[in-house]
Amino acid sequence: MRRLLRPLLILLVAAVALSGCYLPARFDAEIELDRRGYYKLTFSGYMVDTRLYGALKDGKVQGAQEVDEVKKLKADIERDPDASDFGYIKQGYFKIHWHREGDLLKAKSVTFLRRNEHIFGIAYNKETRIVNMLGRSLSKSQKDQIVQAGMNTSGELRVITDTKVVSHNADEVKDFPARGPNTKVYVYRIPNIYRATPQMQISLR
Repeated sequence: MRRLLRPLLILLVAAVALSGCYLPARFDAEIELDRRGYYKLTFSGYMVDTRLYGALKDGKVQGAQEVDEVKKLKADIERDPDASDFGYIKQGYFKIHWHREGDLLKAKSVTFLRRNEHIFGIAYNKETRIVNMLGRSLSKSQKDQIVQAGMNTSGELRVITDTKVVSHNADEVKDFPARGPNTKVYVYRIPNIYRATPQMQISLR
């Protein structure tokens, strides 16, 4: 069984490494964007360092080595000033809170966690004045490898906006009068990793 597991974990690491080694496990996330271009991005939940997970499961990291690897993981996360409440759970899993806000027209793009660890974010096109929501996209085979190795993703993403939405694939759209008469919340429910990547285009015209 161990000989079968090892090549699977190597494939897993290779697959996820194409777009970073951190995978959301269970989370609650929110993007808020108003018609002036002011944004707020928030993520709260649990993630897994897929490389550490694979090394632990394959027996390449044990005992004191795990302590050292967790120190490196903590240092990597905490170098981001928008990250807080880091807590290691076990087997490569950790909890984190992340929040950033500002002017998207100036920033042009915002990504959680960072560009080389892209999980979700938004990007503004000055020419079209369209904002695209960006989510990490994995192939079916990559998703299969992740699930077969014992990991998955679940959670909820909400997008709150008072401006025109050109297109989306949200599961539910609701009025949000607490934020204004024209404000709506678009709810994306992610029951597992096979849910289609959340997508949305917002016009700031």
